[in-house]
Amino acid sequence: MTGAKTEPGVTGTKTEREVTGTKAGRAPTGPKTARSGAVPTGVRRLVNRLLAILVALVVWHLFALGPGASSDFPTPPASFRTAVDLAGTGAYWSNIATSVETALLGLALAVLVGVPVGLLIGADEHARRSTQLLLDFGRTVPAIALLPLFLLLFGATRELGLVLILVSAVWPVIIQTSYAVGEISPQLRRVGRAYHLTRWHLLRYLIAPSMFPFVFVGLRIAATLSLLMAISSEFLGGSDGLGYVLLQAMQINDTGRAFVYSFTAAFLGLLLNLVFVLLQRRVLWWHPSVRKGGAA
Repeated sequence: MTGAKTEPGVTGTKTEREVTGTKAGRAPTGPKTARSGAVPTGVRRLVNRLLAILVALVVWHLFALGPGASSDFPTPPASFRTAVDLAGTGAYWSNIATSVETALLGLALAVLVGVPVGLLIGADEHARRSTQLLLDFGRTVPAIALLPLFLLLFGATRELGLVLILVSAVWPVIIQTSYAVGEISPQLRRVGRAYHLTRWHLLRYLIAPSMFPFVFVGLRIAATLSLLMAISSEFLGGSDGLGYVLLQAMQINDTGRAFVYSFTAAFLGLLLNLVFVLLQRRVLWWHPSVRKGGAA
């Protein structure tokens, strides 16, 4: 059986010379493992998103000049000019503030009701099984279907929006909270009993850290529903806010303003979701899903 290949007049095998040369500080002659001019992942992701936005704007512009021209479909430059004009008025920002305030108040009500109820349901296996059908039924009922009844009870007021938000946004909070409490490891419960922890310390140090990742998922869903229901109640009920001015723009066939109000509502939804993502990263900085970037 022959040994490693050698070259005439040179001592040592080829493998030994490569190892010796590497130890001496010379770069190995093998293939490069990474390109020196590779584009960072963050820059590449940003470029891809900008390209997607650019393609969407081009498609929008072509549609507005073609099939949408007969219905006064606004082009992106025309919508931008309308947005600049509206941004200079106090009524525009006042309506935004009204809708956001209603959404946040409704979300706070959903959290105040949903988290305690979810804790009570999740703490008992029999309660979870008994209420599963009720929770499934409640979360599938569209809150908009109850709008005529609530409109008769509360009229075109902010209370109408708050009730609609509560009815729609409380379910994901209850479901995620009860599921989180039910999924807590039995070992953690035994540790709490072994150290004779009080109910408050058990909730603070064992239950809360285990349930927060699930609860934040429910909060992000509830936040989106809150803004949606706030604007919908204004649109259908006639109370002040973005929904009401959107309705007025549609009634007078002002498509430019209608588009700006619609995009404003969309940007508010993105901003609200971004706030909760940043809050989740701040609060759950220790959780593996956040440290690996899973919270985005």
